[in-house]
Amino acid sequence: MKRTVAPAPHLRRAGLAIATTSLALIGFETLLPEPGAALSSHLCLLCGSLGGVSAILNILLFMPLGIGLALSGFPGKRAVISMCALSALVETAQLLIPGRDSTIGDVLTNTLGGALGFAIGRYAFILLRPSPRIAVALTIGWSAVWLAIQTTSAFGFSPTFPPTRYFGQIAPRLEDLEEFRGRVLRASIADVLVSDSEFKDSPRVRELLLGGATLTTTLLPSGATHDVAPIVRVADAREREIVLLAQSGEDLVFGVRTGAGVLRFRPLLFAVADVFQGASSADSGPGTDTVTVGARYSARELAVSKQTVGPTHERRIPITASLGWTMLMPFQWYIEGTNTELFLSAIWIACLLIPLGYWGVGITRVSEERDTTRIRAMAVSIALALLYLGLVVVPQSFGMTAAPLGAWLAALTGILLGAALAPPAKLTF
Repeated sequence: MKRTVAPAPHLRRAGLAIATTSLALIGFETLLPEPGAALSSHLCLLCGSLGGVSAILNILLFMPLGIGLALSGFPGKRAVISMCALSALVETAQLLIPGRDSTIGDVLTNTLGGALGFAIGRYAFILLRPSPRIAVALTIGWSAVWLAIQTTSAFGFSPTFPPTRYFGQIAPRLEDLEEFRGRVLRASIADVLVSDSEFKDSPRVRELLLGGATLTTTLLPSGATHDVAPIVRVADAREREIVLLAQSGEDLVFGVRTGAGVLRFRPLLFAVADVFQGASSADSGPGTDTVTVGARYSARELAVSKQTVGPTHERRIPITASLGWTMLMPFQWYIEGTNTELFLSAIWIACLLIPLGYWGVGITRVSEERDTTRIRAMAVSIALALLYLGLVVVPQSFGMTAAPLGAWLAALTGILLGAALAPPAKLTF
């Protein structure tokens, strides 16, 4: 394919500015020390429990550099080799930086991101002003990408418990986490008691958790903690976390193993505010008033109950596939079911569907001899069917609820915004 971006002076200057800024950002993000344990192997592709997140962030980190080199007029082969060499140099330097992990997987994902960015920059004109025939291909391709993202998000929220031996842990002392200074009087999963030992019937515990059984604990809280302090935890023989119930300040934190763990994305952690309200200090020791807390998780919702002297209070956090962005953050996000999360989820859905509207408009730009009204009606019907597939069929196939009205409005907004941004010129086959 021929070059589609002319190496005009203004494009070269813009490309150099993008490439220079990208190099500075790469150095800032990769060459500073950070806390963390070293990996056991440098030859892995998806390394560590967050290997999936790291791979995606590595791709995104090097994409601007590829775009900048393309706009600067770099030859394709030389640009890819240069970005691969840069990534290898960075990974070599990380061997001497505390807390940094140097792996072959990082070199490959960095190079992939740079090559993808270079392709975007090189063929920007085709992507921005496609002919109707190319617009069809781009629309179909992006539809597949969006459905894949929705499928991955839905799988990421599905409970996934490995069929291994399970162990109960009461107020365990875990690295990088605070110790719970209260007293756990009793803990159970449905009618199965949890103690500091292996479960006698691990398959039944797994079946109960898959069925949405409640993890209940009665405790004497010690006061507000400074960090996350595990109260009850279930882990398997490989120390993979299955379920976690913890305290953070006055909030309850609940974690559960889902498909996100299989994909090596951020683990799902939920925070319910003020469950331990009234606690003053973790140094005051266990109190005298017992608190009974229960939490159960399904692909549809997290339900948390609290009972003290008075009646039982319950809080529910609905789960939707549009929360998939929480699994890809560069830091741990605690899902709370807030309006902020609804707003960010709407932006996530809308942004994912802007390309569909942008390229979809190009399909309807045909010559005057064709029936444009019929083609546009057909395009609208296909778009609605695609939205139904991604917002209803895909989530329900993983046991989730269909997308709420807000997600539909965000999706339609994204498509309409993309259509409004599309160039007005008519193109013909």
